[in-house]
This record gives sequence, C-alpha cells and structure tokens, in this order.
Amino acid sequence: MTGPGRPSACPGFVTIEGAVMTSSSGHPGSGARTPPGAGLMLGALGLTLVGLWLGVPLSGPTATTLACLALLVFGLPHGTLDLELIRARASGPWTGMVALVSIYLALAASMYGLWRVEPVMALAAFIGIAVVHFSEDWQGAGSVLLRAGLALALLSAPTLFHRGELDTIFIGLTDRVEATLVTDALILVLPITIAVGLTAVASLWRAGRRAQALGGLAALTAMIVLPPILGFALYFCLFHSPRHFHESLTTLSWVNLRQWWGVVLPLSLAAGGVAALIFGLELRTALPDRIMAASFMTLSILTVPHMLAPLIAARLSRQDTSLIANPTA
Repeated sequence: MTGPGRPSACPGFVTIEGAVMTSSSGHPGSGARTPPGAGLMLGALGLTLVGLWLGVPLSGPTATTLACLALLVFGLPHGTLDLELIRARASGPWTGMVALVSIYLALAASMYGLWRVEPVMALAAFIGIAVVHFSEDWQGAGSVLLRAGLALALLSAPTLFHRGELDTIFIGLTDRVEATLVTDALILVLPITIAVGLTAVASLWRAGRRAQALGGLAALTAMIVLPPILGFALYFCLFHSPRHFHESLTTLSWVNLRQWWGVVLPLSLAAGGVAALIFGLELRTALPDRIMAASFMTLSILTVPHMLAPLIAARLSRQDTSLIANPTA
C-alpha cells in the first residue's frame, strides 16, 4: 500500500522491527550512511569521562534521578511512531488498527502485571527482551549470535566494576533480595559476552560500518566504566533511540518537523503519563527509588508491544494479502 508518506515494501526491512522499519543500509555490510548516534555517544562519553576524572558525583541520587528522567524524555519518543509504521503497511480496514492498538495495550498491561506479581521474573524477562531488541542496533555485524552477544555484553558489562551498585538497582526495582540472582547470572556470562561483543565490533569495522563499530565500542566502554544507570542512559538516549527514530522517519518519508511533531509529542506525553501513573502507584518512600522504578517499568512495559506489535501487524498484513489474492478462501 503506497501513497504520500507511505513507503512501499523494500528489501531493507530487517529482524523484529524489520516488520515496519528499514535498516541503516539495505544491504548488510554495504557501508552505506548510517543513522545518527555514534557521534553523540562518543562526545557524551568523552565529556562524562572528564567529569568522572574531575570527581563529579555520577552515581549519587541526583545523577541517578536525572539519568532516569533522561531515559523517559529522550528515550521514549523513538517508539511513538510504531502505530504510524504499522498503518503505513496495513492493507486492512481501520478495525484492524483498533485491534492492533488493543493488542499493544494488552501486551503493555501484561508486562506491568508481571512486575506486580513476580518482579524478579519481570526483571529477567526485561533483560532478555532488551537483548533481542538491542541486537537490532548491530545489523551488519554478521550472525545473530554476534549481534545478541554484543547486546548482552552491554547489559552484563556493569558487573565488572559495579556489582554492588547493580545489586542495589535490581533490589530497588523489584523490592526483592532475590534479584541479586540476576546479577549473578550476568556475571557468569560476562567473559563470553565481552569476547563475542568485541568480535561483533571488529566485524562491523571490517564491514565498513565504522559508525556502528565506534558506537558499539563507546557504549561498551560506558557500561563498563560509568555507573550502570548513567552508562545505560547514554547508550539508550544517544545511540539506540536516535538510530531507530531516524530509521522510522526514513521509512515514513517524513523529512520535516511538521510531519512528525503532531504524532510524537502527544504520544510521548501519553508515555510520560504512564510513567507518572506508575510513579504514583509505587510504595517506595525514597524519591530516587520511585523515579528509578517508574522509569524502568515504563521502559519495559512499552518495549514489549514496541517489539511484538510490528510482528503481529506483518502477520495480519500477510493474511490480508492472501485474502485479496484468494477472495473465496
């Protein structure tokens, strides 16, 4: 289905978000221009390392709160174009979109329910989902093992120098001491994931994807050296989100602010409303802990539909095409 602002299907569609999103290059390893992200990541990492060297407190309550707020303000907007991307490929009537929105909300509600019933399981699920999702940042690195290995390396890297802080974060998120078992699991896989992750970075470099390779190396450095939440915020806000947002706009052929602002702003505010609601429902007394819990819960409950709804849309689209080709089926 094509038309103004609605691109036709093309071979650049890839992996999970490939149901609705193009890769930075239609041909892996072609070395074509990549979306923004690496430059932002490298610049911010350099400034942050200078701050760390000067003794700026980067892991206190204030820094943690600011990093969590940054995750919401700069991280959430990249998922606000999901439904527009789905609609751009939809061949069915509006009722199909209503069903998709319902599925989107149901997936989000299910993840929130898991946080309430089994928070440690929700944390483990969130990490697993994040590995799959973040592996999409490394298209062109080669096999899915290399891409997933680099994604998992980013999440396990803080255990190298920040084990205690990561335990505190996980306990704060779940309100369960058993959450330290998740840290134990990350420590176990750390040596392998670092090796695989560096191999993926080298593969990206050899393939001519220098920006991705430098971004991956910068992200890995940030997650090893910096406090965990700050390192994650730099990667998520300055590398992952800009790349995906750029790819979404490219897929939609939205080239100026007026085309996307009216969609991104209201949905970003709605996502912020979800975070505010979760914050209000939190029983933790410490303000930084409440903000941290609300931020990461919001990310997790929106990431699940962000990943799965496009797959469902693609499946429904194929079914619609089949019905059009075989109207008597």
